[in-house]
Amino acid sequence: MKLHWNLWSAYWLVWLVCFFLIPELTAIFMGHPENTLSAQIWHLEGTGATFFRWVVGSTTVWLFFHMTWRLFQ
Repeated sequence: MKLHWNLWSAYWLVWLVCFFLIPELTAIFMGHPENTLSAQIWHLEGTGATFFRWVVGSTTVWLFFHMTWRLFQ
């Protein structure tokens, strides 16, 4: 099994770390968990927006399997 890395792999890794994980963890450790992207998504899901819930759920499932499948090609 060979991992396939290219510039897009580096781009998404940098995006994940710099623009998602660092702001999320900073907000949590500074004592403002309501300012995280995760909290905003959970809030929108809790409002009863079933279409939004379906879109987020299906996109998450597709993205997980797509990235996993492409990583091991």
